[in-house]
Amino acid sequence: MSVPPDPRDLLRKYDLRPKRSFSQNFLIQRDAVSRIAEATSAIGDEVVELGPGLGALTRALLDRGCRVTAVELDRDMVFVLRHEFEGESLYVVESDAAAFDYRGHSAARGQKLVLAGNLPYQATGAILRQVVEHRDIVLGAVLMVQKEVRDRLVAEPGHKAYGALTVFVRAGFEVGTLCRLRPGSFFPAPRVESAVVRLRPRARPIAEEDRGFREVVRAAFQTRRKTLRNALGVLGDPARVTQALEASGIDPGRRGETLSIVEFARLAECWAATR
Repeated sequence: MSVPPDPRDLLRKYDLRPKRSFSQNFLIQRDAVSRIAEATSAIGDEVVELGPGLGALTRALLDRGCRVTAVELDRDMVFVLRHEFEGESLYVVESDAAAFDYRGHSAARGQKLVLAGNLPYQATGAILRQVVEHRDIVLGAVLMVQKEVRDRLVAEPGHKAYGALTVFVRAGFEVGTLCRLRPGSFFPAPRVESAVVRLRPRARPIAEEDRGFREVVRAAFQTRRKTLRNALGVLGDPARVTQALEASGIDPGRRGETLSIVEFARLAECWAATR
């Protein structure tokens, strides 16, 4: 396999500097690049790489026989990718990963997709929502996020990191940690630690993320210190809230952060049934 150029060399070559506005911290630890590429290619070979930047992971994926669609918002990075990979089987799309047409791309390719990439902090939530909404066309995802986001994704009920993001993602996906990365693994070094998470669609989701499920989960975590009886009051009719809680067998004096995903699913079903 080829050795990818050091991102710092590419920045000098194209007279570029990392842009804070794009949260650009380029991975320079080659072992980590290899591990991410290996985990991604093990899921499937039709890869959508989110925020490829200078193409370190892109090169490793192509070397493993993947067909890669690189979704990059920064026009300078798009220019680098098209020049560095000219003549190779790389499809570069200048687009925001949070707005990319995943379903249309999957249909055009005739395959389900594998998602990979380093998620910019300000867009992490929006991109994870896309992953959740497109669970039916996603074989899996290998994503680099800030460690605090990883902590939220793997948190259990009762933990301070457990919240709506945990519930929405893990209702449809099993989440595991591939590796953790210190700031020195990047150029420039960020002020936070990072982690790579692996998302695998559940054969059968714990809950479908429909309107009722979203309403109940968001209300439960909107005011974490309130009991469910009070927190769900923002949804409207108190009598309906009481009826849903009684039907689900969940103590109205509990707080949302103590409910398992299975309990949220049951509560949402009961809430919908009271309409």
